[in-house]
Amino acid sequence: MEIGVDIVDLDRIEALYARYGLKFLQRFLTEQEIALCLHKPQVIASIAGRFAAKEAVVKALGTGFSGDVHWKSFEILNDESGCPYVCPAEAHRVSGRSIKISIAHDRRAAVAMAMMNESGEQQ
Repeated sequence: MEIGVDIVDLDRIEALYARYGLKFLQRFLTEQEIALCLHKPQVIASIAGRFAAKEAVVKALGTGFSGDVHWKSFEILNDESGCPYVCPAEAHRVSGRSIKISIAHDRRAAVAMAMMNESGEQQ
């Protein structure tokens, strides 16, 4: 089992979004992720949460963003009940792994944790 965690300052994300708008979001989010964030009541917190979740996932992978692992190698989506989950791009190295994530935020920061098990490993 591998674990990754990341924390993101909301003021930093807000300043970047105010300066660069959608161009900023398109660097690290897919179109589906952008649509989800922009429809949330707390847009900046949602953006920061997804940013932190992606960082946490690559930390759990142990790769960082390098080689064939990039920002859009996987998506952070929500199920019907609102719980976040990792959706890998087809045939990506994230596929076949069990990755659980949790995202939280307050007025100042968003934090995310990712826990990854290799295929077949018990949780």
